Amino acid sequence: MRICLLSDGYPPRDRGGAQKIAAQVAEGYAERGHEVDVITTVTDRGDVGHDVRGGVTVRRLYTPRPNALLPYLTVNNPLVSSACGRALDRADPDVVHAHNVHWLSNASLRAAAVHAPVVKTYHDAGTFAYGEFTAPVEGAPVGGSPLAAAYRASPLRQARDQGVRYFPLRNQLNRRTLERCVDVGVAVSDALGEALRANGMPCRITIHNGVEVPGGSAADGGAVDNGSAVAVSGGPDDSAAGAETEDGPTTDAEADSESGAALRDRHGLGSDPYVLFGGRTGPTKGARQLAAAFAHVRDALDGDPRLLVTGESAYVDRMREIAASHGDRIVSTGWMPRERLQAAIGAATVVATPSVHLDPFPTVNLEAFAAGTPVVTTRFGGADELVADGVDGVVVDPRDVDALADGLASLLADRRRAARYGAAGRRKVRRRFTVDRQVESYLDVLASVT
Repeated sequence: MRICLLSDGYPPRDRGGAQKIAAQVAEGYAERGHEVDVITTVTDRGDVGHDVRGGVTVRRLYTPRPNALLPYLTVNNPLVSSACGRALDRADPDVVHAHNVHWLSNASLRAAAVHAPVVKTYHDAGTFAYGEFTAPVEGAPVGGSPLAAAYRASPLRQARDQGVRYFPLRNQLNRRTLERCVDVGVAVSDALGEALRANGMPCRITIHNGVEVPGGSAADGGAVDNGSAVAVSGGPDDSAAGAETEDGPTTDAEADSESGAALRDRHGLGSDPYVLFGGRTGPTKGARQLAAAFAHVRDALDGDPRLLVTGESAYVDRMREIAASHGDRIVSTGWMPRERLQAAIGAATVVATPSVHLDPFPTVNLEAFAAGTPVVTTRFGGADELVADGVDGVVVDPRDVDALADGLASLLADRRRAARYGAAGRRKVRRRFTVDRQVESYLDVLASVT
C-alpha cells in the first residue's frame, strides 16, 4: 500500500509522545514493505522540504503556531492547507492515516478524503477540549470515579475559561468534518474513546500504543531494580517473584547499567533511590501533588530518596517550594536526549505519572515497563489499561496526597516488591504492548478501508 500519514509534528524536530508514536508506526509500515509518506509542519522556514528517514519520506510544511489562534486554525489553517493539498497530490496514497492535525487542521482531513480513505488516530482530547481535559477529574469525589456526565465538555465553562480563544462553532465543525471525512476513528485508550464518544466525535475502536522492549523473549520476563541490589527474573505469571542476587543487573537491561551509573554521577545521585517524573511539569501533570507527596515520603523513610524531574523545568521552582525543607532533594535535569532519558528511566527506583487530567495513555509508563521499572500512576485516563494496581504498579487518585505518598513509599522502601512489579510490567509489554502488535493492528484497519 501507499500510505500517507498526517502529523502536526515529527521527530527529531518534535519530541512529544504523539509525534514519537506517529514515527514508530510510519517506520513500522515501511519495514513491512509499504510506501510511506509523512506530511508534517515546522515553524522555521529553513526546515521546509523533504527527506527520507527510516524508509519514510517526510514532507515538512511551514506554519507558525500561534497558540492564541489554535481553536480557529484547527478548523481551517489557511497558512498550510494549500501546501498540504499539494503534498497529498505528490504522495498519491491508497490510504491516509491521520494523527494529531491541530495545526495541519481539519482542512488536511478534507483534502485527504478526496484522495483516499482516512483512518484517524486520536492521541488527546483536542477535538473537543481546549487543552488537557480536566472535567472528569474535577467531577469526581476524591478516591471516587468520574460521573458519566463529566466526560461531556461544557460550552459555558469553555467560554468562561478561554475568553477570546473560545470559538462557539469549533466543536460542531470538528465533529462535522470527522463524521464526513474519517472512515475509522481510533483512540489510543478506552478512556479517551469514551470521552470522544460522549462529545459526539466518531471513534469506533481502541489500539493501544506500543513500545520497543530491549532483547529477550516474551516469556523470559527479565527486569532490573536499578535502585537496589535486587534483580528479579520470573516466569510468565505476572505476580511471580524471582531470585535475589548481589551481582546487580542480570538481564538485557544490564547493557544500560553503565549509562545509568553515569547519569547518577552526573546529577549527584550516588546510589540513592529516586523517583523519576518526566515530561511537562505543569499543574495538570500532577506536579503539585507529587511535590507534596514527596515531602511526606522523605519524612517517613530512612535514607535519602530523590525526585528527578526530566523535561521542561519551568514548574520545578514551584515544586521545590511545595516540598519545603525537602526541596533541595528535587533534582532538575532539563531536556534529555532519548538515550539518556531511557537510561534515567531504567535506573529509577520508580516512575511517577500522577496526572490530574484525562491522560489518554502515558507513554512514559510504557517506557518504564520496557525498562523493568515499576510505576505509580493516575487513575484518570487510560493508565490503568496498562498498569494493574498491586500487580505491576500502583494506581491512585493523585489528589489524595497521602495515597500518592503511600504508593511511592511502598516501592521505595520495599525493593523486592519494586523489582517484582517491574518484572511483571516488562513481561506484560512484551506480550501485549509491542510496536509490532500496534503496527499490525493498524495495518488490519487500513486494509479494511481500502
